[in-house]
Amino acid sequence: MYEHISNKKIKIYFFSKQYMIKKKINEINYKSFKEFKGKDFLIPNQIHSANVNFSDIPGRFDNCDGVFTSNPKVVCSIRVADCMPIFFAHQYLSFYGVVHAGWKGLTNGILKNTSVLLKKMKLKLSKFDIFIGPSIQKCCFEVSDDVVNRFPSKYVKKKSDGKFRVDLQKIAFEELNSFGFSNDKIKITDECSYCIKDMYFSYRRDGAETKRMIGFIGFEA
Repeated sequence: MYEHISNKKIKIYFFSKQYMIKKKINEINYKSFKEFKGKDFLIPNQIHSANVNFSDIPGRFDNCDGVFTSNPKVVCSIRVADCMPIFFAHQYLSFYGVVHAGWKGLTNGILKNTSVLLKKMKLKLSKFDIFIGPSIQKCCFEVSDDVVNRFPSKYVKKKSDGKFRVDLQKIAFEELNSFGFSNDKIKITDECSYCIKDMYFSYRRDGAETKRMIGFIGFEA
């Protein structure tokens, strides 16, 4: 559980590969997670889009990679295996959500769309705590020259083999700050899902058949 947020009623859980295997957790049956017993869930059907939705009614959302709610009986969820899980918790209101930000969603504007959604709801972005969870880091995230131009050059480092390493976390941090979120309220773990094989699932390391880590944010049970 991630505890470094101002609103102590809001809880963030990120279940690692190690934890899920040890506890024999079913990643599909969300109601098996005892941490949010009696709650219902918002579940995005993640497609690496830039689409973000708000709902106070639980359920599944197609064509969506981020969900937000103000209903304390609803838990927002995400599944990742290298992409960034980005959790948002309002500092004093019952308002929270989570975004699945892979490189495609990031370059297509999912964080901008998140800021637009929150502003439309008359919320001050500076009043959110943000946590960027375990994901593939600049040590391991590589792209070729066919897509490298989609990233700002200052976050790109060329390798001797002609490929490029990209710092996705830094891009996300600076984008969030530029949209109006407070930089001192944005926390980023330095744990790399690709490097730490025993702890995290990784799509890039293990292929398409790998399982996913699960992240939740919601009011305490």
